[in-house]
Amino acid sequence: MTGRPPGNPGAAPVNQETHVGWQGDGVLVQDARRPVARRLRRTLSVSGLPAVAGLPSDRRIAAGIDTRGFSTYPLLFYGAFPEVSLAQLRALCTCGSLLFDHVLCLDELCDRPSPDDSGTVLLSTALYREALGMLHELFPARSRFWTHFDRNYQHFSQATLAEGARHRGLVTPFSRDELEMIYAGKSAVARSCLAALAVLDGNEQVIEPLESSHDLFYIGFQLADDLADWRADYERGMYTYPLTLAFLSAGWRDRVESSARPDPDEVGDLLVRSGAAEQTRALALRYLARAEAAASGFEVDGWSGAIRNTLRRVGALRPGGPPTGEDDGDPMTEPAAEPTTEPVSAGEVLMRWSGGRAADAPISRSWYAWLAPAREPRVPDEGILRTQAGILAEGRGVHSMGEALYDVGRAVHASLRAFPERGLEAHLGVSAGELSWLRRHDAWLDGMLTAGLGEPPELWSAAGPGAGWAPPAVGRYLGYRLIADCSGEPAAAALPSMDAVFRRHRDRSAG
Repeated sequence: MTGRPPGNPGAAPVNQETHVGWQGDGVLVQDARRPVARRLRRTLSVSGLPAVAGLPSDRRIAAGIDTRGFSTYPLLFYGAFPEVSLAQLRALCTCGSLLFDHVLCLDELCDRPSPDDSGTVLLSTALYREALGMLHELFPARSRFWTHFDRNYQHFSQATLAEGARHRGLVTPFSRDELEMIYAGKSAVARSCLAALAVLDGNEQVIEPLESSHDLFYIGFQLADDLADWRADYERGMYTYPLTLAFLSAGWRDRVESSARPDPDEVGDLLVRSGAAEQTRALALRYLARAEAAASGFEVDGWSGAIRNTLRRVGALRPGGPPTGEDDGDPMTEPAAEPTTEPVSAGEVLMRWSGGRAADAPISRSWYAWLAPAREPRVPDEGILRTQAGILAEGRGVHSMGEALYDVGRAVHASLRAFPERGLEAHLGVSAGELSWLRRHDAWLDGMLTAGLGEPPELWSAAGPGAGWAPPAVGRYLGYRLIADCSGEPAAAALPSMDAVFRRHRDRSAG
């Protein structure tokens, strides 16, 4: 048996092994996930091009949304289950982290569907299969754990479907029962760790009270999260509790459900002016306080500490959004190469033409296997070429593909403003069929973008003969899309900064 002194998450276990604390356990989980991530990357790729840009939790971390706590989630409760060994805890942590990514994939499919979601669908399925394989090593087929797991997954499924059916695009009041069912159900899969710990410990009578605390916490947490993320929820037509409360109090249902919805800034003002923001915050605090009370009497200091930290954060919360952070990398993609070339002029690296007809495009070395060099980028309009060349020849040096893509995006948007009558394909130097392919495969292109973002830029002709299929003008398209995602299409003359463009890209990658 491996026991731990209650109330000290970093303490050494009694008699066996040396526990290196939560940070050390997080490193062990990341190490255990790495072979899985590499295997999935190989499976979900064609000629090495990944169909997804990485595991969703890692992309969130890169976007400044810290999800690392879910890598060691069972450790929040371990004090109440002294018969569970460190080996069992670490196995639960690893499979739990994969289930978390599985759920995030499902969130992406529901919240941000794209024309080609096959990579996300397959990643979600593969993560679920990997996690179940690990759980089956701990729990035989007839274990009571699977009854609890099925119940929790059913709750999660019902919550997800109910929210989408009743509150996406429709301003529908929440009853208290529906609010609790949906908001607790969104984290019901994570609740399965309590059943796993209890079955391994032989102490199933604690499942119900700890699940009650878990549900109450996530109702409060989700209310606070909806208050922080109200703008993103409104823009995608998901009318959460605080938004619905504000709209119904102001009699805005018809306005919100019309084709001319209120401006987001007007919605933000309504949230404060109507009192919906403060009512939501107060309700969140009440649920969190009840969650803390329900956990009292159990040796779950980590969980109680998480509740107290959230209470403090929600106490200071006002409507707004979470900060974004720096990109910490993605274990499902190879690390970007360090720049090894001297800065070159944007005009030299990004665009050349022959006889005023052929436009060059930036690529990275990691794209070689995926390009079809015979699909030469061609811009037939000399006016478009001159406009783009004027932007690109400003002489600013570029060190990385990120900078190159930003510059070519600026050039494309400049020509779009100057020649709006010409179709986008003329500005990108692609055929209508190639543009359709590019738009249909945005999920693939996100993988390509992630793979080459930090590499030195090259001209598409550097790739030489190849057996790939992607048009070499993909770099022109990605540059255009990065700015369009941030500012609309075509972007205004006052373009967003490069930092703003890539911050928006990180947010988009994070879902």
